[in-house]
Amino acid sequence: DTVRAFTSGTGYIVEIDLVLPRDTPLHEAHDIGESLQHFLETTAGLNVSRAYVHLDFETQHDPKLHL
Repeated sequence: DTVRAFTSGTGYIVEIDLVLPRDTPLHEAHDIGESLQHFLETTAGLNVSRAYVHLDFETQHDPKLHL
């Protein structure tokens, strides 16, 4: 739904709002969010020092509410 990246020192802080199907089981949603966070923070060349992954099941919310 939304991706933001902010500079932080020599790297980036990334914030992602990810929309999943409403019926996604909690354990699957958790694993998806955690895997994405881990990927962003550990992949060489991305230079992401911290990634925040927000999971939701709809797109009608205001992304600014996560600030």
